[in-house]
Formats: sequence, C-alpha cells, structure tokens
Amino acid sequence: MTKGAQAGVTAEPLLQMAADFYKWRTVLFAVELGLFTALLDRGMTLGEICDRFGIDRRGAGDFLDALVSVGLLERVDGAYHAAPVAARFLDGEKAAYLGRFLQQADTRWSRVGEGLLTGEPQNGARPGAGMFVRQHRSRQEWRAYYGGMDALNGPSGRALAGAFDWKAVKRVIDVGGARGNVLAELVRAHPHLEATVFDLPAVEPVFTEHMAELGLTGRVAFRPGDFFQDPLPETEVVVFGHVLHDWDVEQRQRLARRAFEAVTPGGYALAYDTMIDEDRRAKTNSLLVSLNMMLCTPGGSEYTPSEGVRWFADAGFAEVTHRPLAGDDTLLVAHRAG
Repeated sequence: MTKGAQAGVTAEPLLQMAADFYKWRTVLFAVELGLFTALLDRGMTLGEICDRFGIDRRGAGDFLDALVSVGLLERVDGAYHAAPVAARFLDGEKAAYLGRFLQQADTRWSRVGEGLLTGEPQNGARPGAGMFVRQHRSRQEWRAYYGGMDALNGPSGRALAGAFDWKAVKRVIDVGGARGNVLAELVRAHPHLEATVFDLPAVEPVFTEHMAELGLTGRVAFRPGDFFQDPLPETEVVVFGHVLHDWDVEQRQRLARRAFEAVTPGGYALAYDTMIDEDRRAKTNSLLVSLNMMLCTPGGSEYTPSEGVRWFADAGFAEVTHRPLAGDDTLLVAHRAG
C-alpha cells in the first residue's frame, strides 16, 4: 500500500472491534452474576443492585446503563428491569436459557490461539456422534446446549416453512433434529406433515420435555439412532439443519449418501448451514463460525455452497440448488430423480 493510500485509512474498524469486545465482556459478567434472572420479577435501583451483588458504586451506573443501551435491561423511574430479550433467553430458570451456552463459547474462544496452533478442539470433543453424549452427561447439560441451538435454528426453522413446497410431500425426517424445534415450526405451518426427529437416544428425554412445553406432544415423533451407524428411516424429505458443519468432509459425504438411500424416488434432501461465500472474503460471520467449529469439533467447519452441491451430486441426487435462507444461513435443495 502506498503512503498516499495509507493516509486515508483510519483506526475506526479496530476501535469498533474493541468496543464489541467490551460489550461482550460486560454482558458475560451480568450473566455470571445472575443479574437478569434477579431482575425478572421486580425492578431494583442502582443501590439495591450494588448491595445484592456486591458491586462497587463507582462503575455500577455505567455497567447497568450500558446494558440498557444494548437492549438487555430497561430503566423505568430509576429502577432496572430485565428487557424482553433477556427475560426470554437469560433467565436461568427457563429451558431457553442461553447463559451457559455463552459462557462455554467464551471459554472456547479464550483458547483460539491454542486451537489454531494445534488444530484440536478446545472442549475435549472426540470423533464420532458420541462426542455430544460425552460432553452432555445430564439432562440439565442437554437443556443448556439445546437452548443455544434452538436460539440459532429458530429463524431458519421458520424460514424453512416457506422456503420449500411442503404441500407436495408428507413425510419429513430431521436428522440430528435435537429437541424438534425446527419440525415444530414445520408442523405448525403445515399440519399435514408426518414429522420425525432422528437423533441419539440420550436426546429423547429433552425432546419429549420440549414437545410438551410447546403443546406438540404426539405431533412430532422421535426415532433414536446414530446416523453414522444406523440407516435413516425411509421418507420423502431429509433435513440436515446445522448438522453437516459438525463433521469432516468424508463424514458429510457419507451423510449425503445416507440421505439419498433414505429418500424415496422424487424426494429431497435439504441442508442448511452458515455457509461461506465462494470467494471467501465477504461473509465474516460465516468464517468466524467456521473457526468456532474448529474449537468445538474434531473435524467440523463451514463450507461453500458449491462444495455442498458436489457432495449431494456425488451421492446420486439429480439436481442440487442453493438459495439464501435466513440470516447467514444458506439452504441446499437436493432432488432425487423420480
């Protein structure tokens, strides 16, 4: 770069990154305190919060008002209350609680340097579908994990209900569908669907619990199995939602072949992930999510749409297309010839 070009460059992008880091750490500290849960049922003044949590008054006002400014607290007549987004996702008593999910992400990313130097996940994950079972040994841990997953897949699940011609099919299997959050969106929008989650046996209790909370008991079925070891049930549509990015390329190719074997002639495989743009320079969030997959899985990463198209085409699907879905997600639609 020439000196003339450098003269027009400012530090603003770097300063904004630093500000985003400040914001992240401020929110994390509030989560660690349990602040949002405490402010859910009744508001507290600055003094009451300082006394309750042992916060020194010097920075307390800036701390609380920063949380107001990012939309996590509301201040009314001098009292602070949990804002709707915090009440929904940062109340430690709710199944949708994301606090532990955010803390786990913070722990992983504090070790990003070690992850890059070694290429190893920083959460103890080991190869195979069982890596999820080894990491989540209690129902509470499964709830915390899937609370985060549901928050991530909620917009995509709602978008998927309108991104495909569901009227033309009847049976759908969500492979690695967890608590059934995506299928819940589909059956609400398309009541004729016969929907089944295919996931590990250890997931079934939290699936059953979640369906009861949503009032959908009996509307979505659960089929236990390991999708690397067990054949997928025959169906018209197989869905992989935020699943392929958990695995290495060879495993993704195996899943594409299993999908081809499962869908009836004329059926479809649908896969969505936070895919990277083909030139690998525009979708910053997708690249960072790909780094996150390195930190929490043995072989996972994000991928470009053209890579995904190739895996499903090689598996035997006659036509594979892709389109934007929701947020940073891209949807692959693979059609098996009739």
